[in-house]
Amino acid sequence: MARLIGERLTKSLGGPFIVDNKGGAGGTIAADFVAKAPADGYTLFMATLTQISTAPFTNKIRYDPIKDFVPIANVGGNPFVITVSTQKPYKTVAEMIDYGKRNPGKLNMGNAGVGGLTHLSGLLFARRAGIEVTEVPYKGAALALADVLSGQTDLYSGNLSEVLPYANNAKVRLMAVSSKSRIRQLPDVPTVSELFPDAQPVETWNGLVGPAAMPSAIVDRIAEAVMAAHASPEFQKRLEDAGITPLPEAKAAFARRIQNDIATWKPIAEQAGITPE
Repeated sequence: MARLIGERLTKSLGGPFIVDNKGGAGGTIAADFVAKAPADGYTLFMATLTQISTAPFTNKIRYDPIKDFVPIANVGGNPFVITVSTQKPYKTVAEMIDYGKRNPGKLNMGNAGVGGLTHLSGLLFARRAGIEVTEVPYKGAALALADVLSGQTDLYSGNLSEVLPYANNAKVRLMAVSSKSRIRQLPDVPTVSELFPDAQPVETWNGLVGPAAMPSAIVDRIAEAVMAAHASPEFQKRLEDAGITPLPEAKAAFARRIQNDIATWKPIAEQAGITPE
């Protein structure tokens, strides 16, 4: 997503946008770097929900996600997909839930790291389903998904873009999506809300934020450029082809999403006993 929007901004704003990957600590190292960068608009952060909305109660961070950043514009997001091994006896969500209720703790649920969204979204699903699962943390999504493919773990709540390449793989079954409605790429996969009518849709997001003291004129200019990209059918198609849902939200609308996500995920982390590490 960073590269896709970077290409568009390079063309529309007349200067190169260079993607600089700064890995480590679930993206919070990159977030801390940008929070302390000059607020001149030349250093931005392609943030995710993890570093902004959930980091305060899952990671020991040296920045304030609300006070140290200004939301500029959202780009896109992913719903989560409940993914299970086809080596297991259940073929539907109902059968899996029934199995889980009859065998408390015997369902092994992988995640890409404690406190991350694959962990929290999986816990949220298990709580809605009323089942007890045994959590299996991995160092990254690729390892977690690999063990579902091999049958070592039973289920995994992965984001759409990472599991979509396995939609026709005989080793896994995509059981449910956390979006508001069924998605174009997986039309036969039901939503979680079809199974639990009171369930709110859940999705991650990726959007641009900058250091809090950025001049409003610069924030406005970048936000307008991102929204202009969203207006392009070609840009929307490139996102959707990659399993990404376009999220055209700028400034205040983006800020509201962040606050709503904090209200959603904080109690899930607290109930799971997750503390900043």
